[in-house]
Amino acid sequence: MSYLCPIDLSLLGSHLADGDYRFDVYRGDLEHAQAPGNKWHKLQHHLSAAAQQNADAIATFGGPFSNHLHAFAKTLKNRPFEAVAVVRGELHPQLTPTLQDMVDDGVNLWPSSRSDYRLGTSSDVADAINLYYRNVYWIPEGGGGILGARGCLDWAEKIRRLAGDYDAWVVSAGTGTTAAGLLSYDKTPDLHVFSALKGAQAQRQHIIEQAHLLTNKRVSQKYLAEKLFFHANCHEGGYAKHSQTLVRFMHEFAKDNPSCFLDPVYTCKSMFAVISAMKAGTWPYRRTLFIHTGGLQGWRGFSSDRNPFVLS
Repeated sequence: MSYLCPIDLSLLGSHLADGDYRFDVYRGDLEHAQAPGNKWHKLQHHLSAAAQQNADAIATFGGPFSNHLHAFAKTLKNRPFEAVAVVRGELHPQLTPTLQDMVDDGVNLWPSSRSDYRLGTSSDVADAINLYYRNVYWIPEGGGGILGARGCLDWAEKIRRLAGDYDAWVVSAGTGTTAAGLLSYDKTPDLHVFSALKGAQAQRQHIIEQAHLLTNKRVSQKYLAEKLFFHANCHEGGYAKHSQTLVRFMHEFAKDNPSCFLDPVYTCKSMFAVISAMKAGTWPYRRTLFIHTGGLQGWRGFSSDRNPFVLS
């Protein structure tokens, strides 16, 4: 099975000269049925660490439509751990589709106020979980931390082996964990990271520092900074928000690329940003690889008329 999908750039129209761009998508969303995209890669080393700790339970954090929580539930379904999820905000009688899937997979949901949620493992709800279960291994929100990033370093090696050489890679960012893992790989070309969060400018330095640790500090932060291009102003209104221009783009993209689905939070925005740069003549690369980080289940949090992609 090939994970490479060439992108039809017809929507560039007259702005596209023949042969100007080679633009391919690495379909990470097709890699792992239970934890597609970057999700399995961020989870795998955490699961090994939990086993080494002889943990009775694995706990993590996320919102009511979280791709990470959904993948966490599917991955732990047949593993010998109690699965616990701290869910941001109050639980309502009618669970979201994501949370209902998690309950069906045996995950114990613990609601948290937004203020307490922000405290992470120092929160009151985390203290209660640590008392309720004997030996808890905590996975950071989004599968983050150095172990999550290390899994994405492994992923970078796989991507290059399967996809070959490109002038630039493109990836979406939430926590920045995936970007740090990709950046730390020595054969990663210029890396363009598009944040889905509003006001995330400071995340760039965090990505560099985490990548620096993954290289065991053998590579200078200056070198890593030179190949990282961080875009903090492509969020189209904020996390999980869509401008009307973005909505129009998604419908155009889906029409030209009916077999390449984009998710509603991350890849739709980074794809829009790159193709907009190509249209403006400011994208400086001939061969670009767009790394799909999954998240298609997130469409269930949007109205059907907003979704131009047909999901199975």
